[in-house]
Amino acid sequence: MRLSYPRLMGYALGAFGTGVFATVPTVLLLYFCTESLKMAPALAATVVLLPKLWALVWDPAVGLWSDRAQTAIGRRRPFLLAGSIGVPLTFFALFAWPYPQGTAAFVGVALLYFLLTNAYSLFAVPFISIPAEISEDAAERERVGAWRIGCAMIGTLIGAGLAPMLVRAGGSGRDGYVFMAIWVSLICCAGMFAAFFATPSATGTRTAQALSLRQAISILLAERPFRRLAAAYVLQLTGVGIVSALTPYWIIQVARRTEDSVGTALGIMLSVTILSTPVWAWVVRHMGARWVISAAALFFGVATLGFLAVPPAPVLPSLLLYALIGFPFAGLQVGPFALVAHLTHAAGEARGNRAGLFTGVWTASEKLGLALGPGVAGLGLAVVGFQAGAPVQSQEALWGLTVLLAAAPSLFVWASLPFVRK
Repeated sequence: MRLSYPRLMGYALGAFGTGVFATVPTVLLLYFCTESLKMAPALAATVVLLPKLWALVWDPAVGLWSDRAQTAIGRRRPFLLAGSIGVPLTFFALFAWPYPQGTAAFVGVALLYFLLTNAYSLFAVPFISIPAEISEDAAERERVGAWRIGCAMIGTLIGAGLAPMLVRAGGSGRDGYVFMAIWVSLICCAGMFAAFFATPSATGTRTAQALSLRQAISILLAERPFRRLAAAYVLQLTGVGIVSALTPYWIIQVARRTEDSVGTALGIMLSVTILSTPVWAWVVRHMGARWVISAAALFFGVATLGFLAVPPAPVLPSLLLYALIGFPFAGLQVGPFALVAHLTHAAGEARGNRAGLFTGVWTASEKLGLALGPGVAGLGLAVVGFQAGAPVQSQEALWGLTVLLAAAPSLFVWASLPFVRK
C-alpha cells in the first residue's frame, strides 16, 4: 500500500499532536508543580515519574490489544479515536484544575497525569505501529516514518517553544497555564483527529492470535537487537528530558529572564533540530544508523557540558549553546527511528504479526525516558537545596542547578553507547 499525499499529511498531523503532548509535560510539569503549586521538588519528581513506570505495563498491553482488535474500521483506528478524545480533555484538566497549594496538590496532579498518559498510549501505540505495517516495501515504510518524524519534531518545537510563551501571554501563574492548556488542547485535537480520518481502515487487518503474558515476554526477550535499541533510547531521552525540564529553572532563576525566554531558548534548540534532520538522514543512508546514534550521543554530551562555561547573563552565548545542543538532538531522533521501523516490521512479522506489541514496548521506553529526565531533575534539585516557590535561591543552589544541567545529561547519553555499539 502507498499512501496518497493527502492521507500521508493527515496521518503525519497526528504526530504533531503526539509531539506536543509528549513535550509540554516534560518541559513544564515539574516547573508547574514546584513554582505554581509550591510542591517540594522530590514530590514533584514522583508526580512525573510514577505514571510513566505504569506505562511499562500499559503500553505493551495496548499494543497486544490493538493487535487482536477486530472492528469494521480496522484494528488500529478505534484506538486513534479514543486517544483523540481523551488526550486533549485530560491535558486541559492537568493544567487547569483548581488544585490546592503544596503537598495537598499531589494526589490531584498525579491522578490527572496518570489519566493523560494512559489516554496518550491509546493513541500513540497504534499510531506508531502504522509505518511498520503500512507496506511490505521498506522505502514506503521509511517515507511514512519520515513524514511522521518531521511532524513530530514540529510538534515538539511547538510544545517546547510556544507553550512557555502562551503561559506568559496568559498572564503567567495559574491563569497562564490555563490559557496555554486551552490553545494546546484545541490545536492538537485537530491534528489527532486528522490522523484518525486519514489512516486507512485496511491498515493492520491481519489480526494476531491472543498471547499470554509469558508468551509476550518470551517474544520480547528473543529480540535482542530491539531490546538494546530500546535501552539506548531510554538513556538518551533521559538526558534530553533533563535538559528540557531544567531549562525553565536555569533561564528564570540563573539567567534571570521570563517564561517566554524559556520558549525562545527551547524553540531555537528545536528549530536547529528540525533543520539538521535532513543532514542526519543523509548520514544514516551513507554511514548507517548505529554510527549516527553514537556520533550524536557523543556530540550531545559534549554540548551540554557547555553550561559550565557559558555566562548566563548575556543572551547570545546561551542561545548559541541551545542551538548547538539542537544539532545532535536531531541525530538522537533520526538514528533510532531509522532502525525501529525495520526492527519492528521484521520482528513483528516473524513473531506472528506482533507490530503492536513491539511498538507498545517502544512507546513505553520513550515515555520512560521522557519521565526519567524530569524525575532525575526533580531529585537533583532537592539534592542541591532548591526551594520550591522561593523568589530567591541561594548561590549554592543555583550553582548546583547549573552543574546538574551540564553533567547529568552527558552521563545518561554517554551511558547509552555500549548498547548501540553492537
